[in-house]
Amino acid sequence: MKNLQLYLEKLKQGHMISEELLPCFQFYQFHKGDFILHQGQQLEILYILIDGKIKTCHTTSNGIISLLAICQSMSVIGEIEFLNHQDVINDIYAIDECLCLGISIKNYEHLLLNDLSFMRYLATTTSQKLYNANQNSSISKNYPVENRLASYLIACAENKIIQENFVQVAEMIGCSYRQLQRVLNDFCEKKYIQKTKRSQFLIIHYDALSKLGQDLYYI
Repeated sequence: MKNLQLYLEKLKQGHMISEELLPCFQFYQFHKGDFILHQGQQLEILYILIDGKIKTCHTTSNGIISLLAICQSMSVIGEIEFLNHQDVINDIYAIDECLCLGISIKNYEHLLLNDLSFMRYLATTTSQKLYNANQNSSISKNYPVENRLASYLIACAENKIIQENFVQVAEMIGCSYRQLQRVLNDFCEKKYIQKTKRSQFLIIHYDALSKLGQDLYYI
């Protein structure tokens, strides 16, 4: 596959993976809404997100779902579980069309752990991700619903269209459904967004919404 070779070459040139490890990766495609990893499952494949955006959520024992982060391309998926030999700790699914490179842990764990380029890349990206997640967590908890919702809408829009279950969105960003509805109506009045049909909105004033959101959930 031509695209696969291009992505592999990009990883090689960026000194992310050694040449010996490259043939062990396979190409995976996920559609919007597809789960990439399920919380509680055994980690079988370590992924590198090449293109697209993913959403990381955690479900507590009493069923509350929280949005933890939104990641973009060149993020490693499943690195904590891989390093700690533990089950998947969060749900991770595609916000839009996602392309990933994946490698079987069962078959190639020994090669991954002994690949200096990959382990260096993993350490760098993981430490940066954890730092950003810590910063964003402390910040987002203190931000009003307006900022949190704006950030979510910008991150999850596809061609400026947002189609979501807003009951779940309210739960994920930590507010009541009534609060969320009030903010959505306020955004409509300010012409930031326009309701096109049930549970669907069009972003009209992208810059204003983006400034309000401040990328709170990106890591």
